[in-house]
Amino acid sequence: MAPLPGEAGGFLRILRTLRALRDYQMLARLRTDSTFFRRHEEVVIAVTNLAVFIFVMTAIVYETQKFRNPQIANYADALYFTVTALTTTGFGDITLPGTLGRLISVVIMIFGVTLFFNLARALISPTKVRFPCPVCGLQRHDVDAVHCKACGTILNIPDEGRN
Repeated sequence: MAPLPGEAGGFLRILRTLRALRDYQMLARLRTDSTFFRRHEEVVIAVTNLAVFIFVMTAIVYETQKFRNPQIANYADALYFTVTALTTTGFGDITLPGTLGRLISVVIMIFGVTLFFNLARALISPTKVRFPCPVCGLQRHDVDAVHCKACGTILNIPDEGRN
């Protein structure tokens, strides 16, 4: 049985995950319904972005290299190459030949490292809460903020009953 035209692009369905996390209503519901999401929103979004990027780039590597590169025999080989390129470890046991292969490698390295650092920043940076300042509109404040850092207005940030 021959594959249908465009069937190889089916992996792009994973992009729906990103679209769901960009939907304002979905984000509002998650913030309302899930205390875990409220506390770790930046981390959840950063992990999702990184995971979707790895999945999509692995699929692109696999689809573009499976017939022309004997080192990419299956999806696991493509995943291995993607992760080694993303971490800039680049063991060298699998390489993507030609101009297209080099361009894919560059995209993985630049965007992957950027997303990886974004995840690290979300994990390390101090936790902020979303609470718009009524005067200047600043959206993100420290959890224990009493005054807005931008304009000095007194804030009354709800704390979910914590002491």
